[in-house]
Amino acid sequence: MAVHKFQISMPLGSTLPRDRVTNVVHFEHVGGVAFDTDLESMCSDLATMYQARYGGTGEVNVRAYDIGGEPPHVPRANVTKNSGSVWQTDQVREVALCLSFSGANRGDKRRRGRIYLAPGVLGASPAVYTQRPNDATLDWALKFYTQANSSFPDIGGIDWKFGIWSERGQHFTQATQAWVNDDWDTQRRRGLRETKRVTSVREG
Repeated sequence: MAVHKFQISMPLGSTLPRDRVTNVVHFEHVGGVAFDTDLESMCSDLATMYQARYGGTGEVNVRAYDIGGEPPHVPRANVTKNSGSVWQTDQVREVALCLSFSGANRGDKRRRGRIYLAPGVLGASPAVYTQRPNDATLDWALKFYTQANSSFPDIGGIDWKFGIWSERGQHFTQATQAWVNDDWDTQRRRGLRETKRVTSVREG
């Protein structure tokens, strides 16, 4: 059995590398040796899932890496769907929604993971900006874990287990539950770079 890291990214607003929205998830392969073709298939399925959840056909790039070993870490598979097609938003890019997942004990931080989703992407979810995320937005986020045949626990079939990799403990925990809270998160690194600055210089 071997654990693999999958980096999933989407260009939001432009094709500049700094404008990509990125998530990292981990899967354990339990069906013998994972060949490069297996990893490529996983990358393709994850890209298709992201396009389905975000409700569009923008670019999704997925790269698969082995866990461990000496750097530099080179991806064993690299799949891009709809290359160059940029996702759009008319909302503040920093606003995110956290999907958390864990094993049986959600209180154990070493066996708990999270990704930050971008519900402001056009087509993803209705009524993004309310004081709290509404039910439709919460349901949209949770479907990354619950949607039959198109969610993390179903990707790859019985040979793959979705879960949490602990870098500190060097162990993998299969996810058995997930949740989304009705509060927003802020991912400042997703914000737009400044294009102008207003300055005042005066003595107090």
